[in-house]
Formats: sequence, C-alpha cells, structure tokens
Amino acid sequence: MLKRLNLTILSLLCVSLISAAPSRAESPEKEISAVDLVQLARNGYLQDQGIAQFNQLASDYNSGQVCAEDVVEAAIADDRLSPETLTDNGYLATVDHCLDHLDD
Repeated sequence: MLKRLNLTILSLLCVSLISAAPSRAESPEKEISAVDLVQLARNGYLQDQGIAQFNQLASDYNSGQVCAEDVVEAAIADDRLSPETLTDNGYLATVDHCLDHLDD
C-alpha cells in the first residue's frame, strides 16, 4: 500500500514538473527587478552600453545626463530586459526612484 502511494505521488510530481517546464522554443525570461537593474548599472554591468558606474552614475543622473529610460534601454541592448519594459511606467518610476536615491 505504501509503495503504491509513493509511486503515485512520484508519478504526479514528475508529470507536474514536465508540464511546468518551459519548452525549448520559448525564450528565456529577460526580466530583472528595477532595484536589481540599478544595482547592476551602479556596479558597472552596463558600461559597455554607456552607463557610468558608482558615483559617476549618481552624478550623471543628478545632472540630467542619464535618466531611467536610458538605463532601461541599456539593459535592453545588453539583452537583460525585454523591449516591452520601456512601456511599463511602474517599472520606469521604480528605476527613477532608485537612481534618485543612489547617494543615500
């Protein structure tokens, strides 16, 4: 009885894992949180796309040389975000808020 129950549970688990697994044809997730995006930018991961790192990022933001959209566009160019992120006003507002508080 116990063996049969364990086998049933194991079978159900395998079926659920197989059905939940993405197909190879699907593209991988390209979404990171806005907070993580700003930290990546701050740590220099978007330098190749023209976004400064560390204190220079805060300085560029405060002087108006860089805005939230610039950081998101850089992440899209670096294949870290999907292009649709540019139309997500909540995401952009959070990136803007994080950039505004880099000096805190």
